[in-house]
Amino acid sequence: MILEIFRRLRRCDALRFFFHWLRKPGQVGAVAPSGAALATALAAEIDAEAPGTVVELGPGTGRVTRALLDAGIDPQELIAIERDAAFCRLLRERFPAVRIVSGDARKLETPLRRAGSGEVRAVVSSLPLLSMTSEHRRAVLSEITAVLNGEGVLVQYTYGMTAPVPPDLAAELGVVGERANWVLANLPPASVWRYRPNGAGPQLPQGEGPRMSRAA
Repeated sequence: MILEIFRRLRRCDALRFFFHWLRKPGQVGAVAPSGAALATALAAEIDAEAPGTVVELGPGTGRVTRALLDAGIDPQELIAIERDAAFCRLLRERFPAVRIVSGDARKLETPLRRAGSGEVRAVVSSLPLLSMTSEHRRAVLSEITAVLNGEGVLVQYTYGMTAPVPPDLAAELGVVGERANWVLANLPPASVWRYRPNGAGPQLPQGEGPRMSRAA
């Protein structure tokens, strides 16, 4: 009985995430994976009908990956890039049709080339930008803007009250951002930000100011 309970606990995504945070706190911005409401809000910012590849950064246990697929993203057009080997194995088991690639967002073009990526239309990031060093954050965002190649969109969430991309860095990289959604039904509450290169970007779902998600 005790052994079976232990096995079930080890299969729990929240505990997987928590133990990963204990091992590598610098790579994880929270002690639990994003909730269903937050994952759905992130996926809602992607136009499922637009052509091109969608890149997910830091998929972890796959909550956002599942939401992207449920929102209509073709699994053949989705590439998920994850640094942790254990999470990569889990993701490949759960999403065999999605291209799961081990890689570092600071050298984004390398894993994308290995995955055979075409034109990138969107990047969905669960990376903890605000907890990174300024050098690390600049490197990651420089790689993202490079693969978007003057078009497309970056969707990023944050638990902080400020923008996940500091205004001076956004100006340096030539991107503009807006808070697209508040997600109260997440622990902790989060906001979803949408970034596009200046003067370019796909037509995304529009509303009158930020939407607010209260339930999954």
